[in-house]
Formats: sequence, structure tokens, C-alpha cells
Amino acid sequence: MYKNQRHSERFNLILPIQLSFGTQITLKGEIKDLSLKSAFIIIKSSIHMAPNDELKFCIDNLPNIEGGIEGTAVISRVVPGEGIAIYFDILEIESENRLQQLIAQRISESDRKYEQRP
Repeated sequence: MYKNQRHSERFNLILPIQLSFGTQITLKGEIKDLSLKSAFIIIKSSIHMAPNDELKFCIDNLPNIEGGIEGTAVISRVVPGEGIAIYFDILEIESENRLQQLIAQRISESDRKYEQRP
């Protein structure tokens, strides 16, 4: 867990994510880290992506949470050969609640690990 530039807690985790650009391009990636407002996604693609590009995303298979997280996001940064940083633009209330649950789980796990240190 660490603080990003926007002072939101960001958590390292690995989760699959699907990204859709328009109606014809769908890519699969892997979330490297996540906060309530943004994520960094590891993605290998030859498709041109640039800051301010909009996309739809879907995160399924959440640990211990029923349902997925869906919404729209905007690319804030492209790291060639590594991935993209996105910030969440629109989340339905159910998806926002699931994201909060996922972050709460990570906080709880981090607290337990910290308490177990000698």
C-alpha cells in the first residue's frame, strides 16, 4: 500500500481486466495496482493509446465479492511496453460499492500483515 500523487491509498494486486475502445476493439490486461479513483494496467498491445482516450472496462472474478466492477475511464498516462494508468470516470453505484469492498478487503489484509510483524 502506498500513497499516489492524489493522496488516495493505492494497493498492489493482480486482477484481470477487460478494456473496450469503441465497439470493435477489446483488449485483456492485468491490474497491477488499484485505488478508489484509478488503476495501473499491464497491457501489451500494438494499438495506439494516448492520454485522454476514453474506454470502457470490466473487472470480473473479484475475490470474495459477488459481481464485477464496470464503468468508463480515461487514460491518464501511457508507459510504452508496460501499460496504462487510468482514472475512473463513471461507475454505476453497484460497481462503486464493489470497488469500495475490494479496497476495504485490501486495507484489512494490510492491517493484519502489519500486526503480525515481530
